[in-house]
Amino acid sequence: MRNQAGFTLLEMMVAIGIFAVIAAISYGTLNRFIDNRALVEQKNDELKKLQQVMMLFERDLRYALLRPVRDGFGDVEAALVSGADLELGPGELLRLTSAQPNAAMNNIQRLQRVAWRFNDGKLSRITWRVLDRDQDSTEYERILLDDLSEVVISFWGYNEDEVLGIQADWPDTEKMPDGIEFLVTLNSGRQYRRLLELTTGT
Repeated sequence: MRNQAGFTLLEMMVAIGIFAVIAAISYGTLNRFIDNRALVEQKNDELKKLQQVMMLFERDLRYALLRPVRDGFGDVEAALVSGADLELGPGELLRLTSAQPNAAMNNIQRLQRVAWRFNDGKLSRITWRVLDRDQDSTEYERILLDDLSEVVISFWGYNEDEVLGIQADWPDTEKMPDGIEFLVTLNSGRQYRRLLELTTGT
């Protein structure tokens, strides 16, 4: 009878040990790859939402008008109201009049009162269907971002000495600022900043 070739028990144990080491290394690499992929997808989703917010904010400012309105009590409200001057809406950062183009009506501009609000870690955009509101006027809130630790809006403009400076509020009711800075800080600590120029500025 011919001797049959085969594996000894020792050879089998060595082979299984090598296979186990390769499997452990492969699993660790695959696990890191999956984690990295999830992290990249999360950041991409985060950046996509931030891009949409920045585009929306830029559109509101691009079509900003020096057009005051009347509030729910019939009092005159400046074309642009900011920060500490606001009496309505907790956490409201900015309120302005914007002439939004209406694509359904051959880009005829539609005047709209818009506000940006940061409250309880959420950034919202508020709109009203009428410019001169009454006490029953409904506000429409759209939450754009959450998981935020801070949102800061600052205003750039020239003073009497023609020196460009930055300030937290914009008290001038006769003109618009030359630029507005938009700073968003996530709970993770990452910050995103955008400085936008207003064509309606002086």
